[in-house]
Order: sequence, then structure tokens, then C-alpha cells
Amino acid sequence: MPLHAFKVMRAGLEATRGTGVAMTRGIEFTSAEHSQEIDTIYPEELRNSYEAHYSAQAGSEVNAIEAEAPFDFDAFAWWGNVHIKAIPTGTGGAADKTYTFVPTLTTDDQKSASVQIGYSDSIGASNPAAALTYVIGDVLTLVWNKAPGSTGVTLRSRLISPKASTQITALTGTGTYTTSELAKAAATVITIDAATIGTTADNDIVSAEWTYTSGYVNLYTLNNTNAAQDTFRPNPLEWELRIRRYIRNDNEWDRYIDKAKRKIRIKTTGSVLGGTFYSVQLDCYATLFNRTMAEDDGLGMEELTYRPLYDTTFGGTTQIVLVCSLASIT
Repeated sequence: MPLHAFKVMRAGLEATRGTGVAMTRGIEFTSAEHSQEIDTIYPEELRNSYEAHYSAQAGSEVNAIEAEAPFDFDAFAWWGNVHIKAIPTGTGGAADKTYTFVPTLTTDDQKSASVQIGYSDSIGASNPAAALTYVIGDVLTLVWNKAPGSTGVTLRSRLISPKASTQITALTGTGTYTTSELAKAAATVITIDAATIGTTADNDIVSAEWTYTSGYVNLYTLNNTNAAQDTFRPNPLEWELRIRRYIRNDNEWDRYIDKAKRKIRIKTTGSVLGGTFYSVQLDCYATLFNRTMAEDDGLGMEELTYRPLYDTTFGGTTQIVLVCSLASIT
């Protein structure tokens, strides 16, 4: 029988989008679900009867994977490739390798993957797993929260594919998992500045949630299959940073009124690695788009929503700088 403990997702990064490759790694997650939606062509036909349905056919197919995982420094190198930018190798001569994920503004250069997902304990002809090619990141969310009972630093991912899902009766390739460490919300510093990013710590921030949307759209053509022909990014990238902040002062209230640019850095540091440390750094150049009031355990809070505002010096609006132990990612 399919058992929760034996649910598995394997993947390999594709050299060419949609051309399947061998599985090279196991993908860690706390939850992951494959959704396969196939339209039902189900006409209501009037045949001099109260019965109206006499035929059904399969229509267009849409596949997606929704996953959630703790933020693991080494594991994020894979997520960064499929969601933000293809970077096959880290830089640095010592054990610490740096991956700088800056969205390319003129090219769609995210990495696609071949993925298998199912239950390893019961896989077979009567309980197959799903295999997909051309799997690519559509929406990525990173969350920081150190409140008692919270999940710490986590990621949520929506992966999509324009291709049809295939049923497989055996997992193939390898399912090797990375060995790293989890990012800790308690080891996080958030700075908010008007001039130089990373200068002024704001110790009144309770939680932060960043959602990055690539905005892929499937192209459905008359291609003699139920699947899409391709998937494209026709629209500008979008991201949103939501911060919950204790109201100690009116620093951000003023910025909500005047819309002046805010330069926000969220950095979480781990243990010693080579000459530096495991770390993840999110930089956001933004305007304060919305501000509402809330209370948390009786404490006055402001809910702040920031959206992208191009920075000429940086040449964009966001980046993630990851330091981990992986020399390369497949």
C-alpha cells in the first residue's frame, strides 16, 4: 500500500527543456502533491429525453507539483536553478561555494527538470508513479518566522509542465539527497535602508514572506496531443515581500505615504563553511505598496507589502545570494 513515509520525488536538471534526463537527486520535502488535470469534454445533448450525456472525451491536460520544504542551504541550489536562474556551478576555491541568483532581465534562462513522484513502497503496474519532463518553477515562496510553534525558514514551490504526465512502474536513476543544514530563523537579520542596502538593522520585524512569480503560460496548439506545445514567459516577473512589523516608530508609515524606495536585505547565517559560513541573502529593491494594521497577542503590528522598484545601481529589483557546500548542481 502507498505509505506516507515512502513518498518520494526524484529529479534531474535538463540540458534541453522537455528532453528527459536520468534522475540524479532526491528532492527533500515536508509535503508534495502532483496534480494532473484533464479536461472532460462532456456535452449536454438533447435527444428527446431527460438523459443528456451520451459521450465523454479527454481534453487538454495540465500538470503541476505543489511542494513545501524546510530551507536547507545545499538543497536550495536546486530550487534556485528551477525558479530563478540556471547556475550549474558555485564560485569559490574553498569549501564554501556561492550561487548568486539574479533574474536575467532579457532572457528566460530558468532551468527545467525531469521529475518522478510517487510512493516507492508500492510502485508497480497497479500503483504507478508519475514522471514529467519540462518541469519548471512558476511560483516560489520563502518564509521567515521564529515565533514559538512556527516552522522557522521554509520554502513553498509550484512547479509546472506543459507536457503530459507518464505513468511509470519503477523509479529510475538515483535518489541521492544532499547533506547540509537547515537555515534558522533565529540566525536572521533584516535591514531596511534608503541608501546603502544592508546597513540599518530593523529588529522589530516579526516575520517575512517573499513570493516570486515567473509567470509561465502554456501554449496549447493543435499538435495531435492533449498536452501543451510549450510554455513561455510573456509577462514581466513579479514578486512581493510581506513583512509583519511591531510598531515602534513611523519609519515605514512615512514610506507608505511618500513611496520612497526601500532597500531590504534578509540574511540568514549558518555554521562555518570554508572561509565563510553557510548563508542565504535575499535583497529586495521596492516601494511600500500597501500598509494595514493588525494585533498579535495584543501588540500593535503593521502589515507591510512591498513590490518591485527598479534600482539603477543594482540593475534590477531582487537577488538571492546562497553560500553552500555544493560545487555543482545537477
